[in-house]
Amino acid sequence: MVQTTLDMYLRLPRRRYFSALEWHAVAIGSVAAAVLIIGYGFGFEPLQNIIPGFPTMKARTAAALMALSVSFLMSLRESRRSRWGSAAIAAVLVVLLGHMLLTRSESTGSDPWSIIPSDASIFCLMIGSVALIIINLKPHWSLAAGVMALVAATPALFRIFGLILFQGAPDESSPLNTMALHTATLIAWFMLVCVMLHPRLGFGRVVLQASLRGRLLRRALPLVVMLPVVAAAVCLALSETQGWAEEGLFAINASISVILAALLIWWLSSLVEGWQSEANDQASRLSRANEALEQYASSAAHDLKAPARHVLLYGELLEEALGKNDIDTARRHARSIRESAIEMPKLIDGMLDYSRSAYTRISLTDNSLSELVQAAARQHASDLETTGAQIIVLHELRMRCDSTLMTTVFQNLIANAIKNRRRDKPLAIRIDGVREETGIRISIEDNGVGFDPDFAIVAFNPLARGIHTAGEGTGIGLATCRTIIQSHGGEIRIDPTWRNGARVEFTVPDKPRG
Repeated sequence: MVQTTLDMYLRLPRRRYFSALEWHAVAIGSVAAAVLIIGYGFGFEPLQNIIPGFPTMKARTAAALMALSVSFLMSLRESRRSRWGSAAIAAVLVVLLGHMLLTRSESTGSDPWSIIPSDASIFCLMIGSVALIIINLKPHWSLAAGVMALVAATPALFRIFGLILFQGAPDESSPLNTMALHTATLIAWFMLVCVMLHPRLGFGRVVLQASLRGRLLRRALPLVVMLPVVAAAVCLALSETQGWAEEGLFAINASISVILAALLIWWLSSLVEGWQSEANDQASRLSRANEALEQYASSAAHDLKAPARHVLLYGELLEEALGKNDIDTARRHARSIRESAIEMPKLIDGMLDYSRSAYTRISLTDNSLSELVQAAARQHASDLETTGAQIIVLHELRMRCDSTLMTTVFQNLIANAIKNRRRDKPLAIRIDGVREETGIRISIEDNGVGFDPDFAIVAFNPLARGIHTAGEGTGIGLATCRTIIQSHGGEIRIDPTWRNGARVEFTVPDKPRG
């Protein structure tokens, strides 16, 4: 699903309508065209100067942005001709912008085309043009193109801050002083979206992917771009309000940059630590799953042989009985075959449930003990009613766990108590919960026949069945309970000292691993 979404956003479309990236480029070029054609062609002042008092977008800047948008749209095509055409437009733009920079005139006549854009605008537009040339001709230099995009976007972002917060830069000699607000916005937009997410560079796929690297980049890149902008904005405010000298501003800028960078590194390290813990938990779940699958293979191979042998044996006996026309014996053998066949799906389903419980990702919620027990008891309502059993929760408490998985634990333990009940007295199941320093301890006691001491050692192994339950169940219930409790970061055991039936205890931490 993630890959499909990325492909829809980043891959070159083979349809008649635009992709998302093409719409971004069209929007940027359209704004520039509106300023150029409407603002200058029809003298519509608001489009030349979006906010009164702010610098205007120069006609040459608007034309250059339109040319960049066209070059970008051509670069998205797969054909070699389109790529070379895109590179040619960008190269011509580099030459023209360089010529403007070298032949800057002090004259600012009435002709809009005679006004030279600011040095900062020319620099950013040239950087964007060079990045497009690299994208078209040397896409394996993707890192250089990405660095150029960041270099061009950072002063544009700073200019946006300066214009919005301080109504223009205080230093008239600043190269950013005449960059318009809409010019800076379009440059930052083009560099951070169109160039950085260009499909041929591969940055977008890496940043948007659901991997650890992608998650880190999505959080780090915006802050890395904003750090110098924020530091410079603070210094700009101090220069405007306090009139600090250049040396003092440099010291403040350096101090703020170091502090913000240190905070960024600390924040990222905490993120990585959390993700590492998450990865360790996942590795632990996978390890338990592998162990469960190994036990599944060996135990299933052993236990499935018995019903398979029964089917073969009684099949042969059935053939002999039919040969002798002994209908009663044939029916008895057919019944034995059916019973063996019924046993096999139970074993397979139980083993599948056990193997799934080893790697299921838990979803933690707050639950009351009595609600979990009631949900489990409803699954055995008919058996409990038939046997006249009672389930008593001695002390109520709330525990943080996966409600579905924990209900499965109580279901299996209640089912074991029902199978191992005494026939001479009603079954009583007592469930208690105690909050301790190490976590929450839950105990389940019954007045049944209990566990054989030797069986208690292997009770949580798959397909293990005690003497009293031989032929009943699949021997998967307790093994499933163990994997679920372990996935919560806890442990489960049988109390070997309990003599009045069976007593199973498990502990889970107050804040289980997620």
